[in-house]
Amino acid sequence: MASNHGKRVYIQVLLDPNRGALFLFEAKEKGVKPSSLMREIIYDHVASENTLDTYEQALIQDKQEWQNSVEARIAGRAAKRRERAGLKEEP
Repeated sequence: MASNHGKRVYIQVLLDPNRGALFLFEAKEKGVKPSSLMREIIYDHVASENTLDTYEQALIQDKQEWQNSVEARIAGRAAKRRERAGLKEEP
């Protein structure tokens, strides 16, 4: 079952023990976390099942969402620092 984790889609996958061990070995050999390898495999599959334009649009939108998230986090931290310093918020 899929759920949301913020704006991301959260999917939990259970693998059978022997094939799961092969997957974990592959991730270790590549020097990546299993979740990163799984994400790469899924994105490759999604790209192959959709048109290049459709996939690129989704990729562009995802990058913009990430950038917006980073900018909001930076603004929030700056506001918190100003608040702790006793400075008034500018409109």
